[in-house]
Amino acid sequence: MNANVRMSGALGSPVLEKLERDGVVMLPSLLSPHQLQRLQQSFNQALEHPSFNTWSGFEQNEKWRRLVENVLTLDPTAVSLALHPLVKGVLSSYLGPNFALVEARGWETIATKTNFHGWHNDAWFHPSVTHTNPREVKLGVYLSDVDSGYFSYIKGSHKDRGPARHWSPAEVAKMEDRRENLMGPAGTAFLFDTSGIHCQSTPVLTKRNVIFFNYHDPAVPLQDIDVEYGRYRPLMLNAGFLPPLSSDDQRILGFGAALGAAVGAGVPGRAGTRRYTRIHDTLAAMMKLRLEIQEFDRQRRRVTNKLARMFGGGSAH
Repeated sequence: MNANVRMSGALGSPVLEKLERDGVVMLPSLLSPHQLQRLQQSFNQALEHPSFNTWSGFEQNEKWRRLVENVLTLDPTAVSLALHPLVKGVLSSYLGPNFALVEARGWETIATKTNFHGWHNDAWFHPSVTHTNPREVKLGVYLSDVDSGYFSYIKGSHKDRGPARHWSPAEVAKMEDRRENLMGPAGTAFLFDTSGIHCQSTPVLTKRNVIFFNYHDPAVPLQDIDVEYGRYRPLMLNAGFLPPLSSDDQRILGFGAALGAAVGAGVPGRAGTRRYTRIHDTLAAMMKLRLEIQEFDRQRRRVTNKLARMFGGGSAH
């Protein structure tokens, strides 16, 4: 029995108890210093440039955050985190035996005093799901030291299970005594029920890097907007990063989940609607023009060299 499995058995019960009671729980360190360093380096590399053409980097849909999708493709450490025995043990009890990892992404939050995020609880399942209140849990892991711009949660608010919405500062002020602020060094990890009220606090005095792994039962129908924008499954994986996997690990990662489905039928993971369409079309047109110029120049040099050989006995450069 390895150390991770022993830790899972010893700590799983108190972690589950606090998650049930408060909706949020700090975890013991899940990463060795070497694993943390590797994951930080891989994440920072993805933040060097925005995704474009042959470069896979970050996406930016708002001013203050740079989004890194598909973190399971960045480094083997991300896969180890997603399948950590402590996390699996707690989630199998809290979410049920059919839970799966449905999203793995991270952000760099740029230093700012702007309150751009706000208090909210997450919406994800379709409004037609009225017979039950499905649970969803996220695993958060800081990749930078965080003493500002930290994650904040209103303990116990996950029990209300009301409609997901944004909450005003005045509403949250009445619950201030239940607020838990999650600060800590790089490597700090926590679980939270996304139906509880939470936010990224402000000001953000230094940039914050964090990754989130999202878990719920993939059989629960998704809200329309998440299908439209291609959120949740199938996950992108790097085969070279995968350790030997049990059948349960394969289920959690969604092996075979999309077999027989067509992208045109709205398979999650492929967006049906693009954001910033005009900007993307303009960049695509510029790239096309650049390639046309490149091809024109290639053909010009080919003809010039041919003429030089015909009339001058040599080649032109």
